Amino acid sequence: MTDSIAVGQAAPDFELTDVQGRTIRLSDYRAQENVVLVFTRGFT
Repeated sequence: MTDSIAVGQAAPDFELTDVQGRTIRLSDYRAQENVVLVFTRGFT
């Protein structure tokens, strides 16, 4: 990935699958003031 995001710029939409198999999209949370993403190494 070579694109970068400037401080204060909105992140592009993306989707991930949670541990229960549900698809979660960043756009689902656009109305929220803050979104915190946590990435953990699972099953290592």
